[in-house]
Amino acid sequence: MTLNRFFYIAIIFVLCSCASPVEQKSINGSSSTSLLPDLNLDNGIEVVTWNIENFPKLGQRTIDSVFNIITNLNADIYCLQEISNRNSFQDLVDELIEYDYVISEDTDFLNLVVLYKKNKFIVRSQSSLFTDSMYEFAYRPPLRIEMTYTGENSIDFTLINMHLKCCDNGYNRRISSSEILYNYLKSSVESGIVNHIVVGDWNDDISDSYSQNSFNIFLEDQNSFKYVTYENALSNSNIHDSYPSYPSFIDHIMISSDLFEEDENGDVQTIRLGDYIAGYDEIISDHRPVVWRFTP
Repeated sequence: MTLNRFFYIAIIFVLCSCASPVEQKSINGSSSTSLLPDLNLDNGIEVVTWNIENFPKLGQRTIDSVFNIITNLNADIYCLQEISNRNSFQDLVDELIEYDYVISEDTDFLNLVVLYKKNKFIVRSQSSLFTDSMYEFAYRPPLRIEMTYTGENSIDFTLINMHLKCCDNGYNRRISSSEILYNYLKSSVESGIVNHIVVGDWNDDISDSYSQNSFNIFLEDQNSFKYVTYENALSNSNIHDSYPSYPSFIDHIMISSDLFEEDENGDVQTIRLGDYIAGYDEIISDHRPVVWRFTP
């Protein structure tokens, strides 16, 4: 091959690689989401937290992509943040025939949703927490749901989905909201409520130094609470990052002590959707979903 021909081919390759992002296709023409891992456990529970940035970012294209992702991942529960358009989300759920959902009633924008497999779970109650502390929680009061898993090893649990404040004065507000949440959870546990799972976009990295950490109050009480995402957040590699554009792990899952035993046999994964869908951050979200799987 001549030198000129080599440079010509190299230039063509660069130009093609800079084309507008599209969903990748497999050889048979189907969406590459079909290559996603099936997260479903036999007689287990899979809890996903996923900030779907301003859903739906690109309208129907985003709706179709999210449908494919949810059905292929096949998880039991998706705790979603930033659902901007309720009608569009309803259009999505109408196609997800295995799922039902609960949506926050006290948030006017960037809604919180819990999507769950309706043949495996019973929703016993739902409520919005801390509606008298809207400022601290960025005017997105956490969504609390009491659920029962009806599988072989049935279990009652309380799921809290939240989206804490980002940026500007977010650090001080996250500290305040963490203190409010901590006191609430301690009181809830003392009252006999069992198996708390707190998930969402916490908007800060638990691996930060003590002087910069928003969540010291939980990290210092390891007898009561545990971030199941702790090891991924502290990893020396960015491979687990849930927010890759500013490499960090800010989408966490925390459990109360009565679930510590379940965590010993559980696992946590960051689903790197950008490895399957080119332009994922433009089509769908700037966050990656994070999943905790366990067997009751």
